[in-house]
Amino acid sequence: MEDNATLEITNDRLEEEIKEYATDRTKERLSTILNLLRPTKLLVPAMLKAPNQPTPCFLKNNNGEQFLVVYTSKKQIPEEPKSQAILNMPFPACNNIVVKPELKLTGMVINPFSNNLVLKTELIEKLHEADEKAAKMKQVQMTPAQFQVFVKKQVEFGILPKRLFTEGETFVNSLCEERETLVNQIFADAFKDTKLYPYSENDYSVMALDIAEDLTLVRVDLPEKVLVAPLCYRIYLTFNPQNKKAHYYTIEMTADKNIRALGEFGEDGKHIDHGEAPVEGAELQKIMDLARFEESTITS
Repeated sequence: MEDNATLEITNDRLEEEIKEYATDRTKERLSTILNLLRPTKLLVPAMLKAPNQPTPCFLKNNNGEQFLVVYTSKKQIPEEPKSQAILNMPFPACNNIVVKPELKLTGMVINPFSNNLVLKTELIEKLHEADEKAAKMKQVQMTPAQFQVFVKKQVEFGILPKRLFTEGETFVNSLCEERETLVNQIFADAFKDTKLYPYSENDYSVMALDIAEDLTLVRVDLPEKVLVAPLCYRIYLTFNPQNKKAHYYTIEMTADKNIRALGEFGEDGKHIDHGEAPVEGAELQKIMDLARFEESTITS
């Protein structure tokens, strides 16, 4: 059961990379192989339960572990034992078989009778998850403006607070020193595609204040271009150099543009609603009061 499409499959470069990897097993070479495999069609030997019900063949090693068998071209398939069918399958479809828990496969083996590349199930699962996420992203088609809002929210409500709580004083010091340059770089890195990034350093304003020995405060004003609820007008990061406690506060746009919300993100990533934000001139004192109140609550 071989069609013309099966006979025509060739993966010369992939085969060459697999051959090189057999003698030079580096992460870089494996990464190259995986990138070549992603868009590739492979040949899968199968048994026929019925004329139109092929079942892929598995290969069992001496330890009783079973692997899905695939080949990069017809020349790699041994003449014996003869398979009842040869399936022409995209690499992601092969992954779908390997990750099925009921099959209890140890992985996938590529060209087992030549260079014998084994991809363990743990790796296949990661590739499978990445493909599923990519497929979902394709289904959700965003306009450039929607994408900008999506990424900004990821940074303001995720990346920045995570860096503050993970890196602590190191991040605060970097922010105090590099200011707008660092903030702009963080947002730009999150966009990845520079063509979709609509800002520059000049769109940000960073003010760092050593309020007291127990309180450093950084105010970051954000661009109001592409600003929609619940994105932030600005954020405040506070840090206590004595006990190393950090806080992350947000001044957020709401559906009513006359009302700004005061929020906070905790170390656990959860959002805390502090109600309506005070007028801008009173924000700084409110943030200081909140940070010190929470410090006293924690230490009391």
